Amino acid sequence: MQGHQEPSLTANGFERFSLSREFEPDLIDTWLGELKEEFADLPPDPYGDPLLHRYRRHSCAVLLPWEKKLHWVPKVSDARLGEVTHYFQGGYNPEHKGMDRFFPAISARAESNPLLERIVLFDFAQTWWSERERNLPMHVGVHFIKLSVEDGDGTAVSSPNFLHQDGEPFHFAHLIYKRNAIGGTNYVADVACSGNGPGEVSPDLLKASFDLEEALESYGIHDERVSHHVDPIRRGNESSPGERAVVLVDITPMVKAV
Repeated sequence: MQGHQEPSLTANGFERFSLSREFEPDLIDTWLGELKEEFADLPPDPYGDPLLHRYRRHSCAVLLPWEKKLHWVPKVSDARLGEVTHYFQGGYNPEHKGMDRFFPAISARAESNPLLERIVLFDFAQTWWSERERNLPMHVGVHFIKLSVEDGDGTAVSSPNFLHQDGEPFHFAHLIYKRNAIGGTNYVADVACSGNGPGEVSPDLLKASFDLEEALESYGIHDERVSHHVDPIRRGNESSPGERAVVLVDITPMVKAV
């Protein structure tokens, strides 16, 4: 990272965290293993080319700040994908611009995982809102995403595959595990860099680059002030698949539309 002080979400628009240092060990020891198991059977991203080797589930919740509790939104039944939840980014993802997407939902077991709820509440505690917004329910999107590649020459690619913004006010990424994987470097840059690869922008506009290697290493983004990107991964030297599994959390106030 640049500079002598660690960047902060409020001052710089992004911040790194280590939740293994924030949470009590018993919580992690008891529930992290179960959370890891949820990534074993993630279905392929229904909107991605199979050659991208991307797997994901997604659920939505309503967070009532005065209760500090998640209320998971009911799922919709899909004949092909089973239980799904809706996701819409407007024009923020050029690969799926203006598209209503429906992803296979996170399991009920995962939604009731105390560690997952603590992660979301930790993320919310880092955010800030206007006087009007802080009295509103919050919409929380939770994404389980795995990049997994078995072919020694293949790569697993996130979406979109360039510096971008997500459209939600706050976005957090939490590594669950990284196994036999090379790559997956994260980049944070000026918003003017959106749409470009990290190597295509001026070095003075690139604010940080870093790798998440240990479970519950994390970072947060204030979306209006920075763009971000994660490099593809490829398989390491072992015969097992190269995998990188993350929980992504986005938080948006729920406002009345008239």
